[in-house]
Amino acid sequence: MKNIKLFLPILLLSLFISCNKDDGSSNEDEEESQNPELIIINNGNGGVNSINDTGDTEPLLIVQAVPSTSSDYPAKMPIILFFNDKVFIDSIEDNFKITEDGEEIGGTISINEGANGFAIFTFSPKNPFQINAEIVLEITGNLQDDGGNFLSSDFNLIYTTVTANNGDFNSNGGFENGNEGVLFIGDGAILSGNQGCVDPYVGSSFAAITSGTQLVSNGSAIGGASSNMLLGPINSDISSITFHYDFLSAEFQEFVDSEFDDSVIVTLVGSNGSHSEFLTSVNTIGIDGNTQCNGFPNMPDDGDSYVGTTGWIEKTMNFSSLEEPVFIIFTITDVADTAYSSIVTIDHLLFE
Repeated sequence: MKNIKLFLPILLLSLFISCNKDDGSSNEDEEESQNPELIIINNGNGGVNSINDTGDTEPLLIVQAVPSTSSDYPAKMPIILFFNDKVFIDSIEDNFKITEDGEEIGGTISINEGANGFAIFTFSPKNPFQINAEIVLEITGNLQDDGGNFLSSDFNLIYTTVTANNGDFNSNGGFENGNEGVLFIGDGAILSGNQGCVDPYVGSSFAAITSGTQLVSNGSAIGGASSNMLLGPINSDISSITFHYDFLSAEFQEFVDSEFDDSVIVTLVGSNGSHSEFLTSVNTIGIDGNTQCNGFPNMPDDGDSYVGTTGWIEKTMNFSSLEEPVFIIFTITDVADTAYSSIVTIDHLLFE
């Protein structure tokens, strides 16, 4: 794993004007300003340090963005971008800009590597976004992939931040307290009891988010492709989480090893920074990593009658201590299409 930090400080010229008393002018105070710092963390090979894929002539594309439409979006949520290739790290600095109410801000881009080897950007601001702020993301067409190909066109995303307050998540890791400290964006819900091939890992409830339309709730995935679950606040510093997840998809088996690689990303945000990891995807699991699921409501929503499931899998994430309040965000995205939906279920989440 490589950690690469690109620091962008530029100190403006200090102005100091001295005038004599006869012209009635006074000295101006020294003024300083500094461009925001953009930190880039490359987890794996989604970002590259050199242009080496000379046989690639296809333009770079952003195939999915979260949020995907210009609308209201919780202030604590990160921005996630899925690309169709690896990204040349040196091309990011001058071509990636985020403003909050017109003022450029800094933050961290975590580059994760999808199962297809392509880049997934997760951006978290240095300081949490303010409520009711207009966020504008601009990526110029000069961003490059590992073959030196440019982004197909300039990319712009505009949305307004909103508050998300539904209690805290301090004692709801088993989701037995319903939506306490839980917010769903898109299609997501707390489910109780047996759901066909899925039973709660512990207790009587578990959480689920989908890349589809009204599969587990009355909601629909953002842009027909992405849903989020925001957990928090957690009112303590944490440096690890452990949880169990089950990944189900209608894309098994016919779309394994294709570009339609439905994926799950986990992001943690604290008052002092953030941490993001790629969790799983259709291609990661593959044909041999799933078994047929029968009876999960509303699945499959497209294609043949086969729905694959991984069964419950334990996952532990360790990271540098994040200071309270901490939020955990699960994101599921239907990459490159809006059909053949996937579901991730979560239960028995512990943190320390």
